Amino acid sequence: ASVWQVAARRFKKEVEEKTGGRYKIQIFSNEQLSAGDQTKGIEMLYNSATDCDLHSTIIHTNIVPRLSVINMPWILNDGYKSADHYFFADKAPGTAFVKSEIEKKGPHVLALGEAGFRQITNNVRPIKSAKDLEGLKIRIPAIAILVDVFRNFKADPTQMPYSECFTALQQGAIDGEENPYDTIRAAKIEEVQKYMTIWNYCYDPLVLSVSKKTWKRLSDADKKIFEDAAKVACAEEVKASRELDTKIVKEFKDKGLKVDTLDAATIKEMKTLMKPVYEKYKDKFGVDSFKIFGYTF
Repeated sequence: ASVWQVAARRFKKEVEEKTGGRYKIQIFSNEQLSAGDQTKGIEMLYNSATDCDLHSTIIHTNIVPRLSVINMPWILNDGYKSADHYFFADKAPGTAFVKSEIEKKGPHVLALGEAGFRQITNNVRPIKSAKDLEGLKIRIPAIAILVDVFRNFKADPTQMPYSECFTALQQGAIDGEENPYDTIRAAKIEEVQKYMTIWNYCYDPLVLSVSKKTWKRLSDADKKIFEDAAKVACAEEVKASRELDTKIVKEFKDKGLKVDTLDAATIKEMKTLMKPVYEKYKDKFGVDSFKIFGYTF
């Protein structure tokens, strides 16, 4: 089971207990409601076809493109320290940004969790420098920024549903993929990959939200119960996610995956290659949204 379940189960427990069972929450994992299609899954939240939702901001970008600024390569340049500052501190600027952008389109944001930083795996060679990415066929989610990121590395980014990734790697249709540790583990990707590189290039917050229709139907007292439940659930999920990081890396190594960690100098060199990506999206997302995350042009 994925660490996402920690948030979902705790949220269910809190809401059901605090409302004395007036609300029952049913959990559908792995995009069961959208036949494996993440984009469709997120559309169902915005159309109020589902009541509550837990998705990464990456999937929300299909409807709220400006959220992609969070996924700019190395915009969070100090690992979890940056993540805590922008998303989990008191009056966190990143959380305020996510909330206002999503709520303009309807759903109500209850709280944020995290899937963690996205790492990269492949079957061809260890990735120790930008040059090592050249020519690699890497599966990425359907998000334009990541296409540009990997094209700038002279790699071959391939968009496909994550549910097809294991088989594509097994059959050699693609060379690698990038995802947070727990997502890689939940899909057993380490069984069909030889190398992993820890590079923290892209952070993945999770959004626990309620559809506009459902939120409007709740009384003020119930709204507070839902918000409190979400905060407790997401805090527990973040803690569990971070504790799992080290455990998962060890698990991968024990299974024979070769793991490399990029040093600061290599990352700095890679970041300079990302200048064109930042320039390309500067106007699209607005300089103000970059500024929220401490990036100035």
